[in-house]
Amino acid sequence: MIISIASGKGGTGKTTVATNLALCLSNKAQILDCDVEEPNAHPF
Repeated sequence: MIISIASGKGGTGKTTVATNLALCLSNKAQILDCDVEEPNAHPF
């Protein structure tokens, strides 16, 4: 199953939702931050 979180607007919490979802799925999930301007999933 592939789950994608996307939006055209910045500052809506996409990274927060994506990282929390990946953490809830534990070792079964991979996260890929494809933000061109500021990929910032790594601090979470």
